Amino acid sequence: MALLPVDAVGAAVCWRPPYADSTDAVDNPTSVDVTEHGKLRVRESERRLSQESLEPIRNYGIARAAGNRELTSELAEQCRQAIKEDLKERRAAVMVEDAEAGKSTRKAHRSFANYETEMIALRRPNGTVTASRKAMEKIIYEYYSDLFDSHVYPPSYKIREDGYVVPAVLHSEIRHAISSVKNRTAPGPDRIRSEHLKNVPPVLVSTPARLFTCYLSECK
Repeated sequence: MALLPVDAVGAAVCWRPPYADSTDAVDNPTSVDVTEHGKLRVRESERRLSQESLEPIRNYGIARAAGNRELTSELAEQCRQAIKEDLKERRAAVMVEDAEAGKSTRKAHRSFANYETEMIALRRPNGTVTASRKAMEKIIYEYYSDLFDSHVYPPSYKIREDGYVVPAVLHSEIRHAISSVKNRTAPGPDRIRSEHLKNVPPVLVSTPARLFTCYLSECK
């Protein structure tokens, strides 16, 4: 699948439909998420896929484990085609449901497009791509730290030492700020579109929350 280059955090952001998680090894064996969160996402993908799609996916896993490269390649193509057909059927069903409910088909189409897009990797400034969540958090941390230090000039005074503790920035505040951004608005200097920003994995929301709390605590 094609990667959409977005100049984010001094690098490009790679995007791919979330339903491709079931065939991660087909496109990128290094991006398989074996954490509990990843298991939940696989189960969610299974609920969205038909039995006709799940069968070649299971066979693909068996063939890959057995080391049968020829069969693996054949099943990988079957997986892609089956998932593609499922996506078409799902898109048509969503449009029909919204049309029958009197909802805007334009908004339904846009919502579906947002749903099938997710940030799964970041490209570092040196050109290498990482799908590791820890590495992605580090890239985001370094980018925002450098950006803040280069654009913000802290005041010369210090916070009074009266025991006042700066309240932590909540994850819900970050999510609310992101969700409040209007769709189809011009991106900022980082060229991240609002539709893409809203599809940032929840686990990465904690990174800017910690950073902003740290900035406030240090009076930056």
